[in-house]
Amino acid sequence: MILAKQNNHHPPASPFSNQHMTQKTVVIGIGNPLRGDDGVGWAVVEALESVAAAWRVTAVHTHQLLPELIDDFCQASQVIFVDASVGGEPGSMAVTPIQPATDGPAASHQMHPGVLLAMGMKLYGRMPSAHLITVTGQEFGYTETLSAPVEQAVTAVLHKIQQLLEAPASVSEPTTPN
Repeated sequence: MILAKQNNHHPPASPFSNQHMTQKTVVIGIGNPLRGDDGVGWAVVEALESVAAAWRVTAVHTHQLLPELIDDFCQASQVIFVDASVGGEPGSMAVTPIQPATDGPAASHQMHPGVLLAMGMKLYGRMPSAHLITVTGQEFGYTETLSAPVEQAVTAVLHKIQQLLEAPASVSEPTTPN
């Protein structure tokens, strides 16, 4: 049985206080919350729950990227993927813009967000702008808690999401492959 964890993260105030954006953003937290820091994506989604409506965010979590997720973000103005990584200093965060890509792992457990965007582009003829936020983990053993550096990084991820919400988003238009 998975017990609800107490959430001590306090998201920043709404980035929409001046009402300059009306488009939806989808945040997808990826990982396994039963494997320590691999659950950072889920922790971010849980932290967003209290501000999702004010921030105009739909936040979902998943163990792995699946084509079915395309329907969750195909009409959004922006999609932000949040996942754990193994390279770097524990707790460090990296933000990478993602473009639709046909070259990358397409198996569900290793599917890259760019491949998911390419599938969506093929299906719908457009995809929202996308970013991947990764947090380097320290502990990936069997535990339902995040390590201290990753726990602290959740707040930094929330601030980064807030910055991305305030930035203008662009939609990927169909392109011809090279």
